[in-house]
Amino acid sequence: MFNLAPLEAIDYLVIGHLCRDLGPAGPHLGGTVAYSALTARALGLRVGIVTAWGGEVPLGPLQHIPIANYPADHSTTFENIYHNGVRAQVIHEVAPNLDYYMIPEPWRQAGIVHLGLSLIHISEPTRLLSISYAVFCLKTKNKNKKKASSPN
Repeated sequence: MFNLAPLEAIDYLVIGHLCRDLGPAGPHLGGTVAYSALTARALGLRVGIVTAWGGEVPLGPLQHIPIANYPADHSTTFENIYHNGVRAQVIHEVAPNLDYYMIPEPWRQAGIVHLGLSLIHISEPTRLLSISYAVFCLKTKNKNKKKASSPN
């Protein structure tokens, strides 16, 4: 784990990969996990992040947010290519899968849990690397969801 300090209870738990984005200005921190954690903190919530991250880019903006990091050989890495106002994303690396046991005990009662799934929106034919943790989370969530009755 990246943060070995005692962990306190949090309001907002973000689970997913801190991403490395490649762009014209070079590599930088990106992804829904980083941006949503920063937004929640700016709104006054106590935030925690569970991730697998390779350490290629500085986490400066996240310095005041506790991170449970499971070291990876590489961070999930995207290259954003823009052409005629349309963005295409190329996936260069994918960090390891995340699992429930990786969530620190004090964080398991967070009022808000955000699954920051970086790869789920990419269609099957273009997805070259595994996203099994994302699919597992969605299947688990759907299994526990009750069907709403019709108002008829």
